[in-house]
Amino acid sequence: MNTMVVPSEGWRTGWTPRRKKIIVGAAVFVAAMAALRRFGPALGKWAMRKCEEIFDHMPEEAPPKRMMRGIEEIREQNTRILHRLDEERTALAAASGGRG
Repeated sequence: MNTMVVPSEGWRTGWTPRRKKIIVGAAVFVAAMAALRRFGPALGKWAMRKCEEIFDHMPEEAPPKRMMRGIEEIREQNTRILHRLDEERTALAAASGGRG
């Protein structure tokens, strides 16, 4: 009685269906990465332009516009505070005669 198991032809050459799927998947992944690398910046610019268009067409009281106005007001306040601190630091340095 012969109980020897003979491997299939695909097993011997290394081209099993699982291996083929892995190789095809890797090739698709590499192609997708190359396409993203090539077209990614242009797609990003296009998406930003579309977002700006949508933002421009929003009413003034839309939450995103109110949020952006709030951020701008905070930046202006921070600038004023930093100017004041700089003026106070300069005044203290002048009053102390440059010591410290």
